[in-house]
Amino acid sequence: MGEGGAYANLARPGEAEFRMLAVRSAARRRGAAEALVRACLRRARELRRDRVVMSSQTDMTAAHRLYERLGFVRTPERDRSVVPGLTLITFALELSPEG
Repeated sequence: MGEGGAYANLARPGEAEFRMLAVRSAARRRGAAEALVRACLRRARELRRDRVVMSSQTDMTAAHRLYERLGFVRTPERDRSVVPGLTLITFALELSPEG
């Protein structure tokens, strides 16, 4: 979780980014993914970031529903193709200081 740095792909100044969030198939549908995303959001607030950005593969529709339920919105202007045949779609969440 951070701004810039060697592993940030999307984050701009004032933004935090999380990447490659994954939950083992045996642990799915038990709240693990939501807990991980909420932990990322808490950390972003601790770092006083204004927004959290992230990307996801197009076929991860269950994850997309989770992100949207948590308030993330699609940011198609930031979508990108990382290798031929693999497009990452992007989402962002504006953070309020109180959470």
